Amino acid sequence: MNVHLKRRIFVACMLLTGVFAILLFRLAWIQIIQVNQVIPGTTRSLREMSVLQRERGVMLDSGRGQFTDYRGKPLTGKLEWVLVLFPHQHVTSSATIHRTDSKVNQLAAILHTDVVKLQQEWEHDHTPRLWTAGNQQPVVLSDLQVTQIRQLKDVGAYVYPMMSRYDQNDTGMQWLGYLAEQPHRLVSSTAHINEVKQPFAIKSGAAGLERTLEPLMMGLGPTLLTRMVTGSGEIIPEMQPRVIAPTNSHYPLRVETTVDIDLQQGLEHIAKQSGIREGAVVVLDAATADVRAMISVPMYRPQHVEPTESSWANRAIQGAVPGSIFKIITAAAALESHAVSPRETFHCDGEWGKYGLSCWKEHGHGTLHLEEGFAQSCNIVFAEMARRLSMEQLERTANALGLARTIGWEDKHIGGMPILRHFDHEQAGRVRTRAVSSQDEGAKVQTSIGQRDTLVTPLQAANLMVTLLHDGKVSAPRLVQRIRYADGDTMLEMPLHDSLSPVGQISPATAHQLLKWMRGVVTDGTGKTLQRAKWHVAGKSGTAQVEQQGHKLNHQWFIGYGPVEKPKYAVAVLVQHVAPGSSHQATALFRSIMDYLAEGSSPSSPG
Repeated sequence: MNVHLKRRIFVACMLLTGVFAILLFRLAWIQIIQVNQVIPGTTRSLREMSVLQRERGVMLDSGRGQFTDYRGKPLTGKLEWVLVLFPHQHVTSSATIHRTDSKVNQLAAILHTDVVKLQQEWEHDHTPRLWTAGNQQPVVLSDLQVTQIRQLKDVGAYVYPMMSRYDQNDTGMQWLGYLAEQPHRLVSSTAHINEVKQPFAIKSGAAGLERTLEPLMMGLGPTLLTRMVTGSGEIIPEMQPRVIAPTNSHYPLRVETTVDIDLQQGLEHIAKQSGIREGAVVVLDAATADVRAMISVPMYRPQHVEPTESSWANRAIQGAVPGSIFKIITAAAALESHAVSPRETFHCDGEWGKYGLSCWKEHGHGTLHLEEGFAQSCNIVFAEMARRLSMEQLERTANALGLARTIGWEDKHIGGMPILRHFDHEQAGRVRTRAVSSQDEGAKVQTSIGQRDTLVTPLQAANLMVTLLHDGKVSAPRLVQRIRYADGDTMLEMPLHDSLSPVGQISPATAHQLLKWMRGVVTDGTGKTLQRAKWHVAGKSGTAQVEQQGHKLNHQWFIGYGPVEKPKYAVAVLVQHVAPGSSHQATALFRSIMDYLAEGSSPSSPG
């Protein structure tokens, strides 16, 4: 053998030895070091994932963060007993078959279902599953059912506690939102897809706070109940079920909202009793502008949301034609620009004579002062006022008072997010559309009484009351006051802050004047029925003319605050699409809400 061949063989042997050495080093690295490291994009180590590939299970808790009210009472997250069905093992003994069938019959009787339906769901795809009785969500067991099922031995079905997110009842808390399967958002959430075989295992926030806080709410992973399986997927009976859960003591997070859940539920009951079909109610803390209750009607069921329907939309942050409540803006603009004098007199004979404008009182109010015109909501007085103002003055004043712009709490570069907003899809409202010329006097007059293209959200309307109580300073309403870790430590504070306008704010004198006039609405004007309220209250009524599918209808408003002597709450009530000539449901509902607050409300408490 020549020298060159020997050299080639030596080089080849050295290369093969090097390759084997690299492979051995790689295997040692995986087995000794990497096996205990967390795999990127998951919360599991390589060792855990290798075990999970041989397990099948169900999810008992998604690991998602939970919401509480401002006192710490839970808004989401309730432990409930559910039934986990493990696939039957193959049995050959006739005695064993008979005994198993007998127990299945007993289980079906306990579950109030027939044996065939139970067996069909039990054996579906031969994986562990939660008993749903053919529905989308697991069946919640009663205490009696839990006791009876536990007495059954070796039936292959076991009772476990599962974290249920929402209550099963209708609610007006659309600000909370709901969860939904969203394939386009699963790129960063696929760590547990192969661990859990459930259609509802991977959901993310689709609306409300669930959506705006999604990056913080996701958590570190689910709590799983699993069974070991063979290579063919058969359950290994010798291996008992085990629970796998994240071990980080900081998660899941707990979001403390500003809402008072007792107040929220009490007012939802009042709203249902009032019979309103469409509308919204907003209750703000008069001292902080924090949301204490926010109700949208029709109500929704967050556990069963149909995205094509509109009940899940939050009407409290959607713009609606404001009608006469916008006269507060017009009056403020006139006072600020000295276009009118508080003691100036006007004459109303029911018709203005231009643009088809008339007063709601058929034969007019006669001669009246500006304060009386405000209390009586006289269209003629405000039409005359609008003639002395420009459209730009109305827009600037609206902006200064927190209208025609979003006002909800938000901040940039917080909690690892570029921007964090409390109100999902909050609308800005508007004074006019771009197509309307500032020289169009007819449009200006209609705008001054809250018609034409004007839109205001109930949140803006309630916050307008807080703004006037704070001498014209606009606060940013909050829905969340802080976020805590699971161990109770604070992760993130969301302090109170103002919603500043680039045009500045109105003077305290104008704010005080408007508050005085709103008290006159109740003592001498369109809100006289509120004189019998348990608190002394003040506010402004409004009726806006709208069309829906060619039918002429009205929006009814009442916005105000109470008690007058020491204001605790600012309230906005909107009742939409009411037949013309109907009684003013908004004023009646406002009184019911204020009476409820007077009877049992807790003192306001800043977050």
